[in-house]
Amino acid sequence: MKCPFCQTEISDNSKFCSACGKEMPDGSGIKKNCRQNSGVFSDKKTNSGMPSTDTKSPDNNLTVRPEKSDHDKTDEKNTDPQLNDVIRRLDSMNIMQLICLVSLFIPGVNFLGFILLLVIIFRSFDLSTRVSTTLRRFNYEKYARISDGVKTKCAVILLSVILLIIAAFVTYLGIIRLSVKLTTVGILICSISMLVAAVLEIYCFIRLYTIMNVMNSILHNKTHPPKPKCGAVIIVPVIFTFVTFTICGIAAEIFLPVLIQYIKIEIFTIISMEANKVKLQAEICANEFDYTNLAGICDNTWESVEGFGWKLKSPHEYATQFVDSIEVTSVNADTSKYGYAEIKVTVNLNRKYFPGSQPKITYLGIVFNDDVKWSVYPKETTIIIPSSSAWSIWHIS
Repeated sequence: MKCPFCQTEISDNSKFCSACGKEMPDGSGIKKNCRQNSGVFSDKKTNSGMPSTDTKSPDNNLTVRPEKSDHDKTDEKNTDPQLNDVIRRLDSMNIMQLICLVSLFIPGVNFLGFILLLVIIFRSFDLSTRVSTTLRRFNYEKYARISDGVKTKCAVILLSVILLIIAAFVTYLGIIRLSVKLTTVGILICSISMLVAAVLEIYCFIRLYTIMNVMNSILHNKTHPPKPKCGAVIIVPVIFTFVTFTICGIAAEIFLPVLIQYIKIEIFTIISMEANKVKLQAEICANEFDYTNLAGICDNTWESVEGFGWKLKSPHEYATQFVDSIEVTSVNADTSKYGYAEIKVTVNLNRKYFPGSQPKITYLGIVFNDDVKWSVYPKETTIIIPSSSAWSIWHIS
């Protein structure tokens, strides 16, 4: 009989067409029964001269449908234990990378994302080796090389993270020492290290999906393209790099000068507070001696002195993080340049944080009408905080 779908001659008792594979309608069963009674069997040749490829069941003489080809076995999964273990590890790595990428850009939790990134890097070394071995077993050499490349890039990310930590420490030293050069170099290295780590992390993230697609094809016994596509791997990192450079440039131009100026003002405020404590003690000393005979009395250059309700410690007893010593000297009106009794409070600054051979700020107190008028004495001041430019550091005269 002929197949009603493709008009190909098939055996009379066939339930399926050997050419198109479709099931015969129920009406064909009448002809099948008639043919069986007349002694016509399906092992005879058809009218086209081709032998039948159908097989019969030995019990009830029914035709068995031919098995599917290897290409059609999409429902059957590969039970290779090594393959399934690698796929399970890739799935967990995918989840970890998603969490890491999201957390790195969320303030407050980006430190946790940084720790997770380190965990991902260390786990990637072993996983990349497993993936490469599995891909080579199934003759996917180009994808195995991609996996080897991911392992190399993870090593570069690890080096970038170490460099980022060192650069952060350098930036901290630059801020503490009020060095624009050191701070700028530290921030620049931090930005480059973060950019390299982020770009390579995005590359590895994209390549992870490439490897996962190959593994899924192997798992479902499908043929995967032998050559991977490179479009997203190139376009996404380039766009990310451009956007990151733009954002970092704008942020540095806005926040870095403000940060430096803020730190300078804070340090100057701390120094002024230390000087004000000493100036107050010097005023009480001058008041005790009626603001006249102050020479050699309100003076701590040799040793600490004290009186009723006041005390001037020795210079180095006033030492703090930014102040090395504070000296107090005084002269009477007859020897003063301006004809009034004078008190000088000289704050010698720590050269570890301030440049110059003798960084200091001198306050001059002039006694007038039983009161002391204080001001910065420029002739004996070698360092002054500038207010005109946020980029300029402590100027040395």
